[in-house]
Amino acid sequence: MPRRWGVVAAVVVALGAAGWAVRTWIRGHSTLPSAATLELAFDEPVPASVYFVRPEAGHVPTVAEQLEARLAALAAAYEGRRPDPRSIGLVQFDVEGLSGAIGLALAGVGDAAQVSIHIRDLRTGHVLFDDFGDTPLNPASNQKLLTSAAALELLGPDYTFATRVLRDDTALYLVGEGDPTLQVDDLRQLAMTVAPALDFTGIVRLVYDDSAFSERRLAPGYDPGGPGLAYEAESSALGVGYNYVEIIATPNRRERRIDVVTKPATPAIVIENRAKIGKKRSIALTTRERGGDTVVTATGTLPASGAPVSVRRRVHEPARVAASIFAGALAEITTSEPLPIERGVAPGTAEELASHESTALAEVLDLGLAYSNNFIAEQVLRTLAWRMTGEPGGWAAGEDILRGYWSALGNDPDNIVIENGSGLSRTGRLTTTGLVDLLAMAARGKGPGQSLIDALPVAGEPGTLRARLRLSGKRVRAKTGTLDDVSGLTGVITAEDGTAQIAFSILINARDVARLDAPVRRAIEDRIVTATLFALDDYEAKQSGVVAPTAASPLTGGRPRAPWRGAGRGAPARP
Repeated sequence: MPRRWGVVAAVVVALGAAGWAVRTWIRGHSTLPSAATLELAFDEPVPASVYFVRPEAGHVPTVAEQLEARLAALAAAYEGRRPDPRSIGLVQFDVEGLSGAIGLALAGVGDAAQVSIHIRDLRTGHVLFDDFGDTPLNPASNQKLLTSAAALELLGPDYTFATRVLRDDTALYLVGEGDPTLQVDDLRQLAMTVAPALDFTGIVRLVYDDSAFSERRLAPGYDPGGPGLAYEAESSALGVGYNYVEIIATPNRRERRIDVVTKPATPAIVIENRAKIGKKRSIALTTRERGGDTVVTATGTLPASGAPVSVRRRVHEPARVAASIFAGALAEITTSEPLPIERGVAPGTAEELASHESTALAEVLDLGLAYSNNFIAEQVLRTLAWRMTGEPGGWAAGEDILRGYWSALGNDPDNIVIENGSGLSRTGRLTTTGLVDLLAMAARGKGPGQSLIDALPVAGEPGTLRARLRLSGKRVRAKTGTLDDVSGLTGVITAEDGTAQIAFSILINARDVARLDAPVRRAIEDRIVTATLFALDDYEAKQSGVVAPTAASPLTGGRPRAPWRGAGRGAPARP
């Protein structure tokens, strides 16, 4: 299918027509250079803030115009970063053998799943294998790669999230800007900074301001019911502790009751304990919203001699929880009663008293991708929407920005469906070709420690790849993705020095989950990556003049390898 990137302008013009306001773009990037033309060398990163069209005299570019220019610049830069397909280097790569090995890995799949695979050499751009690479499939958490890549390019790897304390007349304001990593200790530190320098005699209330994000807090595709699963946490401009609460239920044998406590403990989290001592270990711990508070409900039974039960559940109206914790910390430090809290918006005349800055975006994404944290992904997407539009960050604007970024990389906009930033979705669709494009862009666009590739989990290290591909010598960096019937693995194989050499993406959407459950799907992915790693090492050995000890990969067990010609599947692509 032809791949287009010229749709970017149309996408952004549509966004502008939707009423995007003219506001400051992002903190620290509000001044744009008057020079309009910039040429990018092959390996130069795209500047974090450049206006690529010479503005008319006296014309101040709108936010929509700046975004359009930014995406257009990315599209131009991507074209400039494409490797020369005539590059010498893969004439001896055993693409036929790799195809045969992948065919063996997929031999038992048949019609039990839709499978898409794309494998590409990042140094030359040669496609080593492609099997339905342009077919959109559900990516699960591989969606986080698109969210992360767009944020790194449009916000910059050094972007930080601020949480600020301001004062205006008799009110204190706690203002959130989407920090996905803010913790209880950070709020206490803010309180310790503010308290000594403030005369509290004139302060009568604490106002929490979460207006940087839109009113909707639960991401599209998330279940509004159920027990309040922590991995479906609400998203808010002001939140704390990944917006979940830990609930611990402990049998009290002496008093014949179940004790229930929460971490954090705050007046905004109310406990309704109806659990009892009983013979069965059958306890339910859930959260729901009531009048702005998070209500923790405990029902069922635990044996008197049983072990405690601990679960994590989402909190409701997270900004209220954060403000309650901050008010409690202030009261403790000043030995006074907690200030009453209410929701509002800080006036422009308010004086800033203190601020907490998160770690750099690149580090936040490193954490989010390593543990596939849905909350971090949604926070980043909504921050991106806020900063790029000047309007409260919402999922609709975030979707349009991701679609524009996807198109800027040369991908067909019809091959993408975005429901949220994390991939916890039944309707989301991406292509493996497009996912590899994200990695190809990253491999040539950022300095050390600042690219999407640097944020990828490493095989054998803590995170979702801890127990996978451990014999790869940490040369595989990849993002996993798992739903009941979906598995995905997208990443790179590196040289010993960490330089990314080959990018791959594998998506498996199972039709028969009983036949292809998650462990089976993961095993298939690992075998494909292992085969690719073996083929790369075999190629490197030939390039250096070393004769490989055997032409067989771990998948063929020493048997001759034949090109795979699966029914209805594409042949291996050649240089």
